[in-house]
Amino acid sequence: MLLALTGFVMIGLLMYFLLKGKAIPVTLFVVLPIIGALINGFGIADITDYIKSGVSTTWGMAALFVFVITYFGIMTDVGMFDKLVKKLIKIANGRVLGILLVVVLVSILGHLDGNSPTTYLIVIPAMAPLCKKLNIRISTIMMVCTATITVMNLVPWGGVLNRQSITLVMDSNELWHMYLPLQVCGLVCCVGLAVIMARVEVKRGAGKIDVSATQEEEAEVVDKAAAKLLRPKLLWYNVLLTVVVFVLLFTTKLPNYFIFMLGCVFALVVNFPDPKEQEARLAAHAPKAISLVATVLAAGVMVGILNNTGMIVAMAEFIINILPAALAKHLHLVFAFLGGFIGLAVSPDPLYYGILPVLIEVCGNYGIPATSVAIAFGVGADSCFTMAPVIASTYLGLAVSGMSLKDVMKTNFLPHWIIGLIMIVFGCLIGTIVV
Repeated sequence: MLLALTGFVMIGLLMYFLLKGKAIPVTLFVVLPIIGALINGFGIADITDYIKSGVSTTWGMAALFVFVITYFGIMTDVGMFDKLVKKLIKIANGRVLGILLVVVLVSILGHLDGNSPTTYLIVIPAMAPLCKKLNIRISTIMMVCTATITVMNLVPWGGVLNRQSITLVMDSNELWHMYLPLQVCGLVCCVGLAVIMARVEVKRGAGKIDVSATQEEEAEVVDKAAAKLLRPKLLWYNVLLTVVVFVLLFTTKLPNYFIFMLGCVFALVVNFPDPKEQEARLAAHAPKAISLVATVLAAGVMVGILNNTGMIVAMAEFIINILPAALAKHLHLVFAFLGGFIGLAVSPDPLYYGILPVLIEVCGNYGIPATSVAIAFGVGADSCFTMAPVIASTYLGLAVSGMSLKDVMKTNFLPHWIIGLIMIVFGCLIGTIVV
């Protein structure tokens, strides 16, 4: 009981302080779980082991951030995106809906490998400069992109189905065929979200741009320091290098951070041959990298303690035990409805290896098939995972978009959660999810 209550209080305080902006994530991720573990009688030695376990799952992402931020910072400095933005402005000619539909399409293609970091890296850096020129908020691009990521995350090789197939002891491809109609429904919802947000952005004045005037303004170099960094003669090299980086991401098993490490090295050496200039570029992008790396490593502390103390499973069992008998046979729908909230606070492993088996066992007593329980819970919990503070890839999205976790939660949670609920209702209507 104490373990579960501690978990609820800890998650409540975490969300409160984050959304109110009263504390930074690093502080909360370190202090709250350690206090929670101590309250429940865990010793320093145990807590230390839990922290090591948690941080071991996030250090790779932390290393990736250092080189991703530096790489795209260098590409921006040398002007690689400038030509692309000008071309896209001409093509778009103010058509905001077309741009947002491109975001949906590119997010679908980018997430075919089931890898969220790759999708962020393909979509956001390319679209952000264009949207700035056309007065489209980056929050809108992130909303449409992350909504599409959550739906595309339900592929056979994605994290959700991989984990669920292990729990269910069935082939992930077979499970995906059951998910597929709901996934199609979700993609339709993403297109609908793009249409709605395009109208919202147009009402704000987005897309109203005089292309010729903009080009004239860009011809006047205001920032002489920034102008010295431009490398127009090396545009071909920087584009080719970026293509090679993404080809390696898709086609090799090399660690992502190592690929961007190599990219940074070749970008620096060719664009800035002087070692002093290389040091200056690293120093220029260091502050943002340090903040995000610290946050990701601190998130590992929270993940390690939540997972290894058994707090997550205790919270799930507590909810199950206090539910009225009338709701017990619909427990999978209750957890599906709450899935968006649960997915914010719980990382994937305890979700599908800890909570899901408990739900399957309880619902099985009422004749609900295990696959129905898994699909309902999977869609619900997956709906908001792209803004979960306990998932490292969330911070990569923040890094490339320049948004804060608080702002992403405020703008994205409701539309993402609603899309998840629509998919669940659709699943109930077609019989995939047994009511």
